[in-house]
Amino acid sequence: MEQEDFVLDYAQTSREIWIQQTYEEIKKRTYLDPLYDAAFKAFLSDEQALINFLNGVFLLEGDKRITAVTIKNTEVNILFPQVKTFRLDIRATTSNGYSINVEMQKAKHSRFIERILLQHSAFMLQSKHEWDQEFFKEPARELTDEERTQRYDLRYEFPPTFAIWICDFHLEKQSGYRGTWAIRNEQGLTLSEKVKYILYDLTQFSKKRDEINTAEDRWLYLLKNAGSSDDLPDFDDSVIAKAIKRLLVGTASEKLLKEQAKNMVMTEEELDYLASLKVRARAEGKAEGLAEGKTEGHADALSVFEKLGIPPEKIAEAKAMLSTKKNESPK
Repeated sequence: MEQEDFVLDYAQTSREIWIQQTYEEIKKRTYLDPLYDAAFKAFLSDEQALINFLNGVFLLEGDKRITAVTIKNTEVNILFPQVKTFRLDIRATTSNGYSINVEMQKAKHSRFIERILLQHSAFMLQSKHEWDQEFFKEPARELTDEERTQRYDLRYEFPPTFAIWICDFHLEKQSGYRGTWAIRNEQGLTLSEKVKYILYDLTQFSKKRDEINTAEDRWLYLLKNAGSSDDLPDFDDSVIAKAIKRLLVGTASEKLLKEQAKNMVMTEEELDYLASLKVRARAEGKAEGLAEGKTEGHADALSVFEKLGIPPEKIAEAKAMLSTKKNESPK
């Protein structure tokens, strides 16, 4: 069975069957895995949890701490002239004036950085629009020169817009588990402190429970380990304790469980990515020899299945089938 046959079998299998099988696997676990959208939003899309998480991310203490957030509609529509819709995971404004977008990215895909930049552009425009609604309301009377001067000064101002991406895959250009990125010139001078991208690479976060010291550490530890743990620590933090309870499979609603199962089954985008692996394997097979091309293509496919949370027994079955086919002589 060629890699492309294996991918095709997956794509043609009834999606409902895969969702039901995944649902049954989820029911055997203690916690929902917050590396998938449904559980991630249940875990963090709560005002107190988000405040706690953001104070950890921005290392805020004392009077500088965020004390309140407003969780906003996550759908952003931009007219191009056709409407382009961006669906964000979590979008919020904070008591200190930040506009925040928090994203969980389970699987890597091509053009990932371009996606971050494009989505952040839409997020900035939406944040500016909402900011303008507050400061540029239609006047009920003729404005004074002083008021017009203030409007002029604020016309191009926008709030600080920070994107936080939590990635369950390796970020090649990042040397540690956290990177704060901005627009800079060749001398390293930052163009604006109002636009920043905080990227987390969970594959590089390896702290053990007894090494966790900060709020940032606590949330990253839970995000990384919840899906495979039977006993998560709450670190004596009541906000975290409530967030962990929202991940408990035993008390989760059927709606949440089924949504989680859907998230863990391949989307059209992920099937497109597997198809791209198939095409690449074919091209490399022609250039470097069919056997070598098949070997690398199979390895890539299995890696993607692991990252997408396909049950281990299914991956083992696929690996055995692909290994058998790899050893066959090309026709």
